[in-house]
Amino acid sequence: MKQYVESEGSLIYYKCNNVDFAKGNGQLFTEFENGIATRQINIINNDMYISSSLKDWNENIGFLLYDGHVDSLDLSDSVPITRVEFESKWKKAALVDGNKSQINYLKGDASLPLEENTLIIHVVNILGLWGKGFVLSLSKQFPVAKKEYLKWSKDKDAFRLGEVQFVCLGQQKNTFIANMLAQKGVRKNYKDSTTYIDYDALRLCLKKVTRFSLINRLSIQMPKIGSGFAGGDWTEIEKIINEELIYYKIKCSVLEL
Repeated sequence: MKQYVESEGSLIYYKCNNVDFAKGNGQLFTEFENGIATRQINIINNDMYISSSLKDWNENIGFLLYDGHVDSLDLSDSVPITRVEFESKWKKAALVDGNKSQINYLKGDASLPLEENTLIIHVVNILGLWGKGFVLSLSKQFPVAKKEYLKWSKDKDAFRLGEVQFVCLGQQKNTFIANMLAQKGVRKNYKDSTTYIDYDALRLCLKKVTRFSLINRLSIQMPKIGSGFAGGDWTEIEKIINEELIYYKIKCSVLEL
């Protein structure tokens, strides 16, 4: 089993004003991270189609995300643009697309990958305690998740709120676990109503999860993170998930037993 450490990577953006799509000519805006296409905006006849998945297809466009490396592209008809310009277009399209992109709520065990190319995310605490609840199911399925977390907890420089540890479960199926450091303590007993989730740290973690998911082309699944023994408000957590994951059109499932 191999541990992956999140890194920012370099983001570049290109715009092409003259692209031949399946049913006409239009504009193309693409975001690349470390040379890999992570998000794409396709515009034809004033209709905007956005995607961060190689599976997305539209009869007017074809496949909505380029599957390849930027070095393999002929960019002679393209111009570099800023992240601000790209994000402005994406935000506009995301508002229109809002009703189509949402969290998928399912019944089941979030520790069991639903499909290949999956990232299982959950919240861990800053005390170095594996604890109760979902982590018990997770470490029963994948003991390496607990092993790597305990090893990580001994590194006081890296073990900080807002950090994420990505653990590879299998190269063949491309599955990972994200241990997200967003919990300040652990519940003492059933009467303990303290909120131990750190919402700011959770947001930071999800930003890192987003970039990791985009560049590795992963779907995300999770339990109701932060709302159990961490004492968080699911309404607030759901809002953060929508802003940090769903906004980027990452397939996201929440599973409850």
